[in-house]
Amino acid sequence: MKKNILVTGGLGYIGCHVVNLFLSKGHNVTVVDNILFGSYPLNVFLGNNNFFFYKTDIRDRKKIEEIFKIHKFDVVVHLAALVGEAACKKNVNDTDEINYKATLMLAELSKLHHINNFIFMSTASSYGIQNIDEIADENTKLNPVSEYAISKINSERDLLQKYSEDMNITIFRPSTVHGTSPRMRFDLIVNHLTLDAYKKNEILVLGPKLWRPLMSVSEPSKVFDLVINSENRNIKSQIFNLGSDDQNFQKINIAENLKKNFFKNLKIEIIDKDPDLRSYRVSLKKLKINLNLILAGP
Repeated sequence: MKKNILVTGGLGYIGCHVVNLFLSKGHNVTVVDNILFGSYPLNVFLGNNNFFFYKTDIRDRKKIEEIFKIHKFDVVVHLAALVGEAACKKNVNDTDEINYKATLMLAELSKLHHINNFIFMSTASSYGIQNIDEIADENTKLNPVSEYAISKINSERDLLQKYSEDMNITIFRPSTVHGTSPRMRFDLIVNHLTLDAYKKNEILVLGPKLWRPLMSVSEPSKVFDLVINSENRNIKSQIFNLGSDDQNFQKINIAENLKKNFFKNLKIEIIDKDPDLRSYRVSLKKLKINLNLILAGP
């Protein structure tokens, strides 16, 4: 069934894949994005009659409310955020306004306009520093080490407490993404190591034994598509880790895989300590179970 979908941050690294998939399914897709990193991704979608775009700051309540009234959305996919540990640490007030306050404002408007599905992209960084002998599931105690993760945790809490009775709020804690996108990012571990390997034939690995869960940048869009088309009530207003069980890697493993498979003469330099102390593995058991429920129907 054709849906009217709002994607905030739809010109972002993950957002481009989400918008592309929804358009390919024949949905009407409205993107709100402030084009902070340039308008090139727009070229991918302009000309599609089902694509609508607004250059808007997600904090602009008046403008966002106007957009809701025009398009009468069935689904909101909220990806817009100030991302990255460094950017959020430098801009603490903006982090709170964009990642937390604007998220709750969007949920409030979604409730007022009778939205059926609200998907929120949180972060697996919320697990922070974990016992590496354990694999974190959705009930594992969170241990954030950044303003970014804290802003996402606060949003998760208040979305579920204030709005879960009114909408199907699905919250995802994604693994670290990698791969190509119309809006590329090279600050993510696989991408920046690959870029350094290509340009310099050498890479620097900080904290080689620290763990990171990984997934392809195209994966979230596929899961979102399943969720918005599901009538299964078992997925209503829950948190899910997002990724793959077999993609938990130590940072040194990532470097060694690059050398083995792509850059045979790659020089790997190792520094034992990393200012970024995050180290965690995540379990995808809950996601697997519930995706099977979705595929099985109500």
